[in-house]
Amino acid sequence: MLSVEDYGVIRRAARDGMGIRAIARQFHHSRRNVREALASPEPQPYTRTQQADAPKLGPFKPTIDQILAADELAPPKQRHTAMQVFRRLRDEQRYAGGYDQVRRYISGHRQRHEVTFIPLSHDPGQRLELDFGHIYADFPDGRRQVPVLIPTWSFSNFAFAVSLPTERIEAILAGMVMAFEFFGCVAREGWWDTCPSAGLVQNCSSRSSPTATSGPAC
Repeated sequence: MLSVEDYGVIRRAARDGMGIRAIARQFHHSRRNVREALASPEPQPYTRTQQADAPKLGPFKPTIDQILAADELAPPKQRHTAMQVFRRLRDEQRYAGGYDQVRRYISGHRQRHEVTFIPLSHDPGQRLELDFGHIYADFPDGRRQVPVLIPTWSFSNFAFAVSLPTERIEAILAGMVMAFEFFGCVAREGWWDTCPSAGLVQNCSSRSSPTATSGPAC
C-alpha cells in the first residue's frame, strides 16, 4: 500500500510531465498504484464491504438479536453490555467463540438500528408557525367556544395570540395582520399545522409567496 509520501512523489512527477509507465518504472510501483495515486490526493482508508464470516457466532446471532430487542424495552441501566451478552452465550448456550466476535456483532447491530435525529433550526424571521386553539368566553347570551389564532416564531418560540369570531379566511387574514403589527415585522414563510380554511389549502404544503410576505423580517 502506498504511503502519503509515495502519493506526493507520484503526483509531483506527473505534474512535471512524466507518464504513468515512466513513474512506475522509476519509483518501483505498479501502474495500477500510480493511477490510484493520480486519481486521489491521498490514500483512501480501507473499508470493509461486507461483514467478516464468524462461523462460531453464526448460530447464536438470533439469540443476540432477541436479547437486544428485549433491551430496547428495558430501562437503560438494565440493558446488556457486550460482555454480559458474551457471558450469557457462554454460560447458557455453550458458545465457544471469542468475545471480540460478539462485541463487533453487537456494535454493528446497534449502528444499524440507531435512530438518527435531524436537528431543526431556522433563521430569525424565516418561519412563522400558525395554529388555532380554543377557549371558552362568557357573552351576554351565554358561554361560547372561541377560536384563538396563535402565530409562533420557529426561531425563538415567541408567540402572539388573538381571539377571532370565526376560523374563516377573512378572520384569519385579519388576525395575521394584527400579529404582524404586534411583532413589527413580517415572516418570510407561514406554516400551518392544519389548514383552517379551504381558501388556504393550496398554500398549506408550500412556502408563502415572497410577494405576499414582503417587508422586514424579525
